Amino acid sequence: MRISTKLIVFLFVLFTSCSALKSGTIIEANKSFVLGQGPHGSYVASIRNTGASPVEVFIQTNEQPEATSLGILSKGDQNQYKVKRDTKVSFKNTGTESTLLKIKLVGEKNLSMSYQGNN
Repeated sequence: MRISTKLIVFLFVLFTSCSALKSGTIIEANKSFVLGQGPHGSYVASIRNTGASPVEVFIQTNEQPEATSLGILSKGDQNQYKVKRDTKVSFKNTGTESTLLKIKLVGEKNLSMSYQGNN
């Protein structure tokens, strides 16, 4: 009985710790990192800007012709975004230096990820 309890606890810890995708993403100056373009499920993105440049966050559903700004993450800022299915989130580096975002995703993890130039 003791071994089965330890096994259950081990499996619980293993599955709950593996339920999030974590990444460090570098965004070059005047570029954007785009997350979730195309069809996908919902997810929660916890973002922390650990770089020197500010990053403006945009969200856009398939029905919207233009993206909506959710605000700016300056160095050291962090925020959590609840993203609905089939919704794209863009992180636009508005500075003159590269920046680093620490990203943690919970929920859908099969998301497209790409970089594009700022318009």
